[in-house]
Amino acid sequence: MAASSRIFALPWYARGEYPVLLKLFSDPHLLPATYNAWLSRAKQTESLLQKAGFAVARIRIRPAPFAAWCKERNVSPNQRARLTFANEAARDFSARQ
Repeated sequence: MAASSRIFALPWYARGEYPVLLKLFSDPHLLPATYNAWLSRAKQTESLLQKAGFAVARIRIRPAPFAAWCKERNVSPNQRARLTFANEAARDFSARQ
């Protein structure tokens, strides 16, 4: 996230892909076991960020593209990678606008 833009990139998951992503991630213990629990927490986080004055960009993380992105960079598919992936996607989108 770039402080000057006040945009926060939030990794976002699709219900049907959530179990596959948990198996892909090297740190699934950091995420809720169920999609519904994750969604509740993600929406709460999104709301808190918006109340703090940030615009929130929901950045969808899909299993195959994220796995390829991690492999290309030789990084573990963990929380840091998810946040970096989301921030890069938000920056790329912003640059195209």
